[in-house]
Amino acid sequence: METLRVFLAYAPRGAGLRAAVAYLPRTRDVYGWYTGPREDGSMASEYFLLEDLYTSGQAGYAASGDLYGGWVRDDVLCHELARLQEAFRREWLCYRSDPAAAKELEAYARDELPAGDVIVRHERLGRFSKLQPSWTFYSPGFERTVLKHLSKRWPLEFRVEE
Repeated sequence: METLRVFLAYAPRGAGLRAAVAYLPRTRDVYGWYTGPREDGSMASEYFLLEDLYTSGQAGYAASGDLYGGWVRDDVLCHELARLQEAFRREWLCYRSDPAAAKELEAYARDELPAGDVIVRHERLGRFSKLQPSWTFYSPGFERTVLKHLSKRWPLEFRVEE
């Protein structure tokens, strides 16, 4: 699988994780997965497609929490999206319900940092830019255009300033 392009935002004096995005670009489209808190505090976790993002036309948007019953009709794409989400989660995220979460939660408590239902792996926080109130990480090659398009449409409370 090619290298994922990822973005994460974390509020160290707020709710913790604000947004986590992983995607792969294609010739015309971008597809991937995101998670983060909604306005009501519940967690969103959805696969997405930004159709025709790399064309001169209007980019379309589709998202679904159900990979095999949502907008994806191609089994190969379903499997690739599932692998993308799992690789990103394994490298960057931990869920409070995971058996390994106790170690992460101890590290967060020691540093007096907030941890929600989805936790950025503590050792990864050192890679974040800490110049703004929300710490951020952009992987090499991450396109801010993707984040701008997503944040206008997704259900997460996190938005990108124009």
